Parts: sequence; C-alpha cells; structure tokens
Amino acid sequence: MNTLRFIRFLLPLLALLSAVGCTSLKRTVKPDRNPAALQEIFVAANLNDNHGVARHLAIALRARGLRASSGPLTMLPASAQAVLSYDDRWSWDFGEHMTYLRLDLHDPGELQPYATATRTRFIARSTNLDLELPPLVAELLAPVKK
Repeated sequence: MNTLRFIRFLLPLLALLSAVGCTSLKRTVKPDRNPAALQEIFVAANLNDNHGVARHLAIALRARGLRASSGPLTMLPASAQAVLSYDDRWSWDFGEHMTYLRLDLHDPGELQPYATATRTRFIARSTNLDLELPPLVAELLAPVKK
C-alpha cells in the first residue's frame, strides 16, 4: 500500500520536472578581456547548421545593438572585432529540441576562445531559437565584474 502511494506521488513529480526542465548556464571569461566592449561580431556558421543557429545568433546580436553578420569564415569582414563560434547538439523526442549550446568568442585569426558561455537544458517541446539564444548571448556579452 505504501508503494502505491509513493508511485502516485512520484509520477506527477517526474512529469513536472520533465516539463520544467533543468537548466545549466555557465560562463568563463579570461581576466584581461571584456566582451561587453565589442561593437562588431562575426558568427562563423558550422557546415552542419541545419537549424539556422548562425543566422539566429546574428539576429540576437543585432537586437543588442551590435553589428553582426554570419557565414563561413571566408566571409569574415575586416572590421570584425571578434568571431563567435558555436557547438550545438539536438535531440529528437516527439519533436526536435536543442539539448546543448556552447558559444565561444575569440579574436579573428585565433582559435582559442577568450570567453565561453554554455547552456544545457532539456526542452520538452521544440526549440524556439528566437527565445532561447538571447539569454545566452546576453550572458556571454555581460560586463566583467571586477
């Protein structure tokens, strides 16, 4: 009888947790850098970008008042102050949704990032990039606290 009560309590709790999801947001910035000072960023598109992440990142950057464009690195403008690269992972569970996104900010011509923001979150429904990307971009470009 106690087992049945426990199961009745546990099932709704699990359903609630899966609907809300778990979010993890982490940011690292090298001590001598301040991403908030940037004015122009180029988003380097991945060859396997089937979801338009690069385009949506450029839109999120422009919404913050920055000059931003996206495309392959061969289209990198000479005026770009930084390059934004990303690693995205997707899952399918009755609809496709993003499960992981890491943004790396580095100087043009450099491979090592000086600022990184990572978001892991299970999203119960399909991912709306226009809602999911701006908070992570804001975290990446937030002023460095001294």
